[in-house]
Parts: sequence; structure tokens; C-alpha cells
Amino acid sequence: MRYLALAGVVLLAGCATQNQRHVGIHDVLSSTTFSNQDAADGDATLNVVREQGLWGAGCSSAIYLDDKMVADMEIGQQLVLHVPSGTRKLSVYTHGACNGERLDADATVGQGETKTFSIPASGDGLATQAPPKA
Repeated sequence: MRYLALAGVVLLAGCATQNQRHVGIHDVLSSTTFSNQDAADGDATLNVVREQGLWGAGCSSAIYLDDKMVADMEIGQQLVLHVPSGTRKLSVYTHGACNGERLDADATVGQGETKTFSIPASGDGLATQAPPKA
């Protein structure tokens, strides 16, 4: 019985710690970002934020810009893409422990404009965030 109680304490102690990966929003790793990282004159900016949460911890989100994969994101990560102004197609495809359909969003941006998109922690969605109120 003593060993059972000791095993329970050890297991609960592991639950008391928190992985720093799941605290706050961090930049996508450079090893999983493939293009659109360098700004040029006249570019616009697309920010993509994958929200925090444990629900989608086993899922990755492949990010596509104009049907070309530009990054692979995990929960709690943000991605900044520098794109030529105009109409762009932004897509997310969930893969890993959970698979989903590819979701597309219109990413029309003007020169010097910034548009932010959010992906829920589950990876199942892509929505434009409203700009902050001044």
C-alpha cells in the first residue's frame, strides 16, 4: 500500500510542473519556417497566431501562402510573413495526431498594411482578428 501511495505522489508531482513551451506565445522556429521572412519595400505583413491550449498539443498546422507551404506551426506560436501587397490566399492544414481539412482565408493586404489571423489551439480554424482599438 505504501508503494501505491508513493507512486501516486510521484505521478501528481509530474502534473505540477509546466512546460515552458505551453506558456505565452513564441515565434515559430526557424527550422520550420520556409519562406517570406525578409521584408522588401512595398510589402505587407501577415501575422498568424496559433492559440495556446492543450487540446491540440499533438497537432501541427501547415501554413500555406498562395498554395505554397511556408511554415509548420505548433500551439502557442506566431508567424510573421512579409508578402507583396494584393490578394493572397492563406491556408492552414492540420496534421499529426489529428487530421483536418485544408481551410482557406482571403488575405488581401495593401502596401504597408498588417493583417492578423488566428488559429485555435485545436488547429481546426482560421479567422481574421479584428485590429486593436485605438
